[in-house]
Amino acid sequence: MFDKNCAACHASARIGTVLPLAEVGTDRNRIDSWRGQSAIAANKAVKDMGVERKGLVEADPTGYIAAFLDGIWLKAPYLHNGSVPTLRNLLEPAAQRPKLFYRGYDVYDPANVGFISKRPEAERAGTKYEVERKGNGNQGHELGVAFPAQERDALIEFVKTH
Repeated sequence: MFDKNCAACHASARIGTVLPLAEVGTDRNRIDSWRGQSAIAANKAVKDMGVERKGLVEADPTGYIAAFLDGIWLKAPYLHNGSVPTLRNLLEPAAQRPKLFYRGYDVYDPANVGFISKRPEAERAGTKYEVERKGNGNQGHELGVAFPAQERDALIEFVKTH
């Protein structure tokens, strides 16, 4: 399942490269909030402080970086903006993904691969996340949503081991 459906982006030469936003289809607000001019200003501020470091890329972003998925079971919530609480939710169509949940509770959910995000204890310890707010969209990356339940389960079990 992984090799056939995920490896082309997450276990290939594409890791660390920018995947065009149109290909992934996720919320574009992060791209819109950090432009080349932002990087130019940040690089100047750092240089003016006397800090020597490799500068930020001074170009307008066009997409999001393809990530290696080793340890993904511990990197919830998912997508670039943390808008999907579990891997199981990520394998659902965006319209069926949770619209409100709590981020920041640190009790792992091994069945769904993520952190518990809906129980009262998650509400007390976490921060409310509403996908309807600007920049919080959980659309896109609808790869795997058409898999039969058994295949989704197999994929989830596989990524738990890496």
